[in-house]
Amino acid sequence: MDQKIIEKLQKLLALSASDNEHEAALAMSKAEALMREHNLSVADVAINGSGANVESNEVCGLTKAYQSWEGQLGVSIAKAFNGRAIRGRYYDSWKLTFVAGITDLSIITDLFERLRQTIGRMSREYAKNNYSADVFCVSRETFKKSYRMGLLNTLFNRLKKFKENTAPDNTARNSCGLTGMELMVVKDKAVSEKLHQMFPNLKPGRKGRAARVNMTAYQQGQADGHNVSLHRSVGGSDAPMAIAR
Repeated sequence: MDQKIIEKLQKLLALSASDNEHEAALAMSKAEALMREHNLSVADVAINGSGANVESNEVCGLTKAYQSWEGQLGVSIAKAFNGRAIRGRYYDSWKLTFVAGITDLSIITDLFERLRQTIGRMSREYAKNNYSADVFCVSRETFKKSYRMGLLNTLFNRLKKFKENTAPDNTARNSCGLTGMELMVVKDKAVSEKLHQMFPNLKPGRKGRAARVNMTAYQQGQADGHNVSLHRSVGGSDAPMAIAR
């Protein structure tokens, strides 16, 4: 089988998982036509073990010390778009390595970089405008962190809802007899294989200690989390990704 045909199908299948409905439908239509022409199936596309066009991207931390909330944010965003986020060192700082299908990867990276800036700014402004040592029996830093935890809780739930709403249909079959779930299995396998190649000795991370929480700040963060924009800006587009509020 011509390797160029296989590579073309891999790219089309990766695009078919895009959250952009028009782009995904067009890619799937082209992939189906190519498979009919060459009598191929998804198994043929995965013949070299890659299965889909999976890449990685590194995003460095903004501080020397690792920020667990940024790590949690990265993991949550990556999961929503069927990718993975791995924490690592970068000289005297830290970094997150995202692994996902190439279309998903650009969205994951873009969303992570924008959300961590937004969350950091909102947390600082909330603490500055609302904290009073005479009213709250916690430090300003704990007050700020509590608000940020509330923001993250709502954003994590919104991302989780997005993943549920965009889950592939395991009953509807296309003209080649394939379901969305079969295509997703191909992509998940490719992400797992890429991850193993890059991090063969990967170990699960340790859970952090429970933090003290001010409920006033936390609940306000939860409420404000519904107003944080999750629209994407990849490629200059500000079209919504249809993530539930």
